[in-house]
Amino acid sequence: MTKNEMVLEYIKKLPEGTKISVRGLAQALKISEGTAYKAIKDAEKLMLVTTIPRVGTIRRKQKEPMFDRLTYEVITNVVEGVVLGGHGGMQMELKKFLIGAMTIEEMVKYITPGDLVIIGNREDAQEAALKAGAAVMITGGFDTLPHIKELADRLSLPLISTSYDTFTVATLINKAINESMTRKRILYVSDVMTPNPVYMTPNQTVKDWKKLYAETKHTRFPVVDSKGILVGMVTSRDVATAYEDDKIGDIMTPNPVFVTDTTTLSYAAHLMIWWNVEILPVTRGKELIGLISREDVIKALHYMSKQPQISEAIQDTIFKDFEMEKIDNGIKFKGKVPSTMINQFGTVSSSALMMLMCETGIFAITQNKRYDAVLDNFSVYFIKPMKMEDVIEISARVIEMSNNFSKVEIGIIHEKEEIAKALMSVRLFKRIKMV
Repeated sequence: MTKNEMVLEYIKKLPEGTKISVRGLAQALKISEGTAYKAIKDAEKLMLVTTIPRVGTIRRKQKEPMFDRLTYEVITNVVEGVVLGGHGGMQMELKKFLIGAMTIEEMVKYITPGDLVIIGNREDAQEAALKAGAAVMITGGFDTLPHIKELADRLSLPLISTSYDTFTVATLINKAINESMTRKRILYVSDVMTPNPVYMTPNQTVKDWKKLYAETKHTRFPVVDSKGILVGMVTSRDVATAYEDDKIGDIMTPNPVFVTDTTTLSYAAHLMIWWNVEILPVTRGKELIGLISREDVIKALHYMSKQPQISEAIQDTIFKDFEMEKIDNGIKFKGKVPSTMINQFGTVSSSALMMLMCETGIFAITQNKRYDAVLDNFSVYFIKPMKMEDVIEISARVIEMSNNFSKVEIGIIHEKEEIAKALMSVRLFKRIKMV
């Protein structure tokens, strides 16, 4: 390990909020100040530390890309702030924030306990906000008076300083609020995966596989090396023609399809259908941390579709003003094109028409509730221009069907003239019956 790597490891272990200086680092680790300076600059690039004017260089917690709860700890990371007081309230959730750009008397009228007040270098306003039950964020990188820090500690109300200006702070917090709300509407692989899965190593044998099968009744196992890195998958198909002494590393499927714990569940479902696999290994970096099955994915997506925070599905939105009619081997929709599908030239957007055709084709296949479908190929023969709110008929006919694939022909008619035509192919999988 180089000196620079040693210093970075030392910085990683420092508690959040610890002040770091070149001289202090050099003395603590008995290194030159030049080495310490370079390590601090590298730590800034790795987002391990942040430098705040009038405060100094601070050990910071690395940001998480997504979060479930918008706590003051998360807010501090979002604004690259440092906690001056009120550490006991860092796990409180943000209710709302307001900007204290007014007189103290007017500001207090708008404060409710649990709020966050964003203030500049105004100690009297900071103290008034804390006494009103609000957390305080000081912009511009300013420090504050000792008795205000003591008040924040006594009330367990976060007192945070950030080098950003008020507008930037408000923008960052608004973005964080939006991400937090989005996170609640989206399921990730980590939400439903089976952690710490049973796995095999390349040096184990088919005999070991059969023993694991007898114990677990599973037929698919991830294969990892000595460092826990995913290197393959072994299934009953791989061992069917192998001898008991054959090594797993010789018969496994190397470089398997996998997902990470931060992959969305819908994307995992798409991969399973595309590659026709029942189970996907889950990694963090390259290390195996879990497994997710097709049944897990489908049940979770089915559950989420019933939750109140989920908005309308795209099919429901774009077809809400259309009437549906079943036709031979397909479906037909009739209605007006909504104004939201108009382009800058005042005609119906060609991409909007393609979306209508694609969704009609998917609906023609999935209407019997036996299959779900994922688009494989979409070929447009032609699209003619069309005015807003014209009445159109979109028809989709299934022209070929097998266990795994289907082809659908889609057309749009306006005033007895065919104005668009396309051919699409999709990959299919049977739905699991919910109990």
